[in-house]
Amino acid sequence: MLSGCKSSHQLGQLLDLREGGERTTQHRFTGTRHIDSVDVKTLTVDVWKVEHYAYPDSIRLFVRVLDTTGFVVTHMADPYKKAGAPNYFPTLVEQLGSKRRVKQAPVTEFKVREYGEQDSIPTSIALAIDYSGSMKGVKSSIDQGIELFVGMKRKCDFISLTAFHKTIKTVFPLMTDTVAMLAEFREFKKTAQGLFTSSIDGIMQSLTTLEKVSIEQPKVCIVFADGDENTSKAKMSDLFEYAVKHNISIYCIGFAYAQDEPLQNLALYTGGKYYRAYTKADLISIFLDIYRSLQNYYLVTYVPPRYDGLHLANVIVRVPGRDDMTATGTYDKTPLNPLSPTDEFSRLILFAYNKSEIDSASAPIIDELADALERFDRVIIEIQGHTDNVGGEEFNQILSEARANSVRNALIAKGIEPERMRSRGFGFTVPIAPNDTDQNRARNRRTVFKILRK
Repeated sequence: MLSGCKSSHQLGQLLDLREGGERTTQHRFTGTRHIDSVDVKTLTVDVWKVEHYAYPDSIRLFVRVLDTTGFVVTHMADPYKKAGAPNYFPTLVEQLGSKRRVKQAPVTEFKVREYGEQDSIPTSIALAIDYSGSMKGVKSSIDQGIELFVGMKRKCDFISLTAFHKTIKTVFPLMTDTVAMLAEFREFKKTAQGLFTSSIDGIMQSLTTLEKVSIEQPKVCIVFADGDENTSKAKMSDLFEYAVKHNISIYCIGFAYAQDEPLQNLALYTGGKYYRAYTKADLISIFLDIYRSLQNYYLVTYVPPRYDGLHLANVIVRVPGRDDMTATGTYDKTPLNPLSPTDEFSRLILFAYNKSEIDSASAPIIDELADALERFDRVIIEIQGHTDNVGGEEFNQILSEARANSVRNALIAKGIEPERMRSRGFGFTVPIAPNDTDQNRARNRRTVFKILRK
């Protein structure tokens, strides 16, 4: 989100710009079908939403099973699965890390519960709409999509609408009255258009309309923007921090020439999805896909393995008559990710008594750090060693320097470039607890990683 709003996007003929990858979804939800009435050879699966706000205590995956025409398949899990039906969700495995350091962590206990429109669970939806000059060419499509989206709302659902260009306006707060929403929007859209844009500030104001909604209730923010940014005071990391804290998944819809990376990151790291729109019809289908998918899904809940890095949650879907399918959800718990507001973090790396040799029990932590540094190869860190106050000042200073350097050397041995890391020792001069008990002294014996550049 760096460049100004100078272009005007036109949605007409389908453009040959489609991109793949787990950050983008091209599946479109058009309706529902019973598992007994589908051709099993046409089935596909995906994880449409990931809730990781309660990590490491729990993860919630919103899984869809679709056929190639976009129908979501139902009656595959309790309470709607018929008696005697097979277990359609037999296996869940988390893949930890990436590239050369992948580890498989089977999840032995997990629950699957089917939700449909008949469950009538209220969903709170914040719409954040870019009305800057660069969106002029798609304004009519956005207006049409918003009316369609609001018009299909169930009585139990809540929607808010925030529009932004250089100025930001809450067109209507979180409410259920469809007639009132449409009246407010139709009045607003008569004069809605601006030259510059405050995308990040606008999205933040949209998120705050969900602040009073219980953290356990489903809530999402849907962003329609092209990624242009001129005047915001907030940062992308502020959006990430707020969304994760309040359990808000963000769905971003970019247009044909959208600046993908910022919008993709925002969706990926908050557990949402990123869509690309190329035609007016495509834009409308995305609106329908998002709203319908909020009402029909299989909820997979489990306690995840502890790993402060990249998690790929792989749900095996087994349907008689075809090969197993895998629905994969991604979430990332490393503080090195580009949206994390963290500028330093600690790790409990164990060493031999009064020495700088790293204990073998800490090898997984070194692997975890190496994997994160490989993935985010622009990051530069300072490795800081800290001790308790047992022993003299000079001894602890030398020991802390040696331990920090040992961690640096261990990461170099894993392939991390030496110039991306520097090591420093602080002895016992920067305690985080009084050195008055064994427990507190253990807290002070720590390795801190300060992020110098992301």
